[in-house]
Amino acid sequence: MGAPTSPMDIFRMMREVSGDIMVGLDLGSTFTVAIVNNTISKAFASHGYPFDDQGPVYMGEARPANREAVSLKHAFYILANASDSLVDQYPMVHKLRQHDSEAFRQKLRTGVLEFLRTIRGWILANMRKHWKIDRLSVTMPAQWGREFQDVFLSLIGEAFEWNPRTTREKVGFVKAADALTRCLLSTPKYLDKVKAPNADQVWLAIDFSEDILNASMFSVKHRAEGQPRSFRLEESFGVGGGIEHVLHNVMAACAVKCLNQASGPGHPMCPAIAEQIRDVFTDLPAGREWGPQQEGENPRPFMFGVPQPGAQPQKFLVFNFSQEEVTQIWNDAHKAAFQLVGNLLEKLKMRTVEAKPPLIIPQPVIFIAGGSIRNKPLKRTLSSMVQEANLPAPIFID
Repeated sequence: MGAPTSPMDIFRMMREVSGDIMVGLDLGSTFTVAIVNNTISKAFASHGYPFDDQGPVYMGEARPANREAVSLKHAFYILANASDSLVDQYPMVHKLRQHDSEAFRQKLRTGVLEFLRTIRGWILANMRKHWKIDRLSVTMPAQWGREFQDVFLSLIGEAFEWNPRTTREKVGFVKAADALTRCLLSTPKYLDKVKAPNADQVWLAIDFSEDILNASMFSVKHRAEGQPRSFRLEESFGVGGGIEHVLHNVMAACAVKCLNQASGPGHPMCPAIAEQIRDVFTDLPAGREWGPQQEGENPRPFMFGVPQPGAQPQKFLVFNFSQEEVTQIWNDAHKAAFQLVGNLLEKLKMRTVEAKPPLIIPQPVIFIAGGSIRNKPLKRTLSSMVQEANLPAPIFID
């Protein structure tokens, strides 16, 4: 006898037989993941090149050294006419806004359309002839309201060649931390860590992606058998912060350090230098270790070098960051996010450990996921904040 088939498997197989498939899009600042029927997935590079006319705006994973890249996710802040208060949380968007014009917006739209058509091409290449997309679910930041959704509907409809009515029937949106919570509730690997028969819990799910912290708070009621019952207690939360903000601040500091080299004349920052710095920061331990020193630990300055473009014989641009600079850059990138986490922990305490009888006193549960928690100092800080709030240790989803 084969392994038992889960209800999700049965649901998926029924859709495959009928020809209706479900597609999920998880929008990320570095990569966007497309998922078909919860069975196959692919990550697509999210960056584009709207600042010049040297080629297509979207080039997939290619990173030409002579062109300045930006995440196309950030294009939505321009196309949706995001408020000043929202844009102020994302310094990566500021240069896009400086270039804002009708012609520049058209380039952003073109780049996003090229990006979405690349995703559509992959989906179609992995569909059987009789299949059709029945539902397309898009994971979006908590801060993205109707104005962002309207822009996305317009672009996805054009890219997938759907009319406006069909687009609205097929496309749905889910907040990032809500999606994380639903995933945790349906995944035994994580659910079993906290499952207790008939227990009442309040879950705080934090999705700390590379550019934004999203969070949701759910009431979860476990049963003796079957899936827990759950509902969201408040609107989802979101604020800018994360490792991409650190990288942006590092780039700004390096632009100054490029011109002030101890060994002699420097070199102005250019796309070729910026790309090499990005590679160093993201591929080597720098990005994982960058942050304040631990108590009792010696200061850890950072130094790295990249080849100077066109220099003969080859010369290197050297970048030195003191522990004080490292800490300041890191703190600036996460200040708003830590403030939100502190507020959420207080809300969680009020709903759980500080609740007063005769109210049912639920157990607090904290899950933390997202690309930014690969940074070790960030992970330590979040753990310390939870400990200082006298709440159970968070469960990290690495």
